[in-house]
Amino acid sequence: MSNIIVYSKNNCVYCDKAKALLKGLGLKFEEKKMESFDSVDDMIKDIGKRVRSMPQIKINDELIGGYNQLIEHFVNEGKVDYQGNIK
Repeated sequence: MSNIIVYSKNNCVYCDKAKALLKGLGLKFEEKKMESFDSVDDMIKDIGKRVRSMPQIKINDELIGGYNQLIEHFVNEGKVDYQGNIK
């Protein structure tokens, strides 16, 4: 069982795509919205690295990256194709 955290923000198309992909794969995740942090610095501390875009996804405490990196992660596991279509 994977521990998945999705850092997202309001009105973010790629955040919505990442969450939809995870749901489509039947994976549970915790969502942490940028707007719920007291400051951007607090969010960056929680992520563990300065990032420039949303979403950011951690799986088992490893920062995977954004939506495209999430697709690559699951391509490598054989769960999706390069367009993000579930196999």
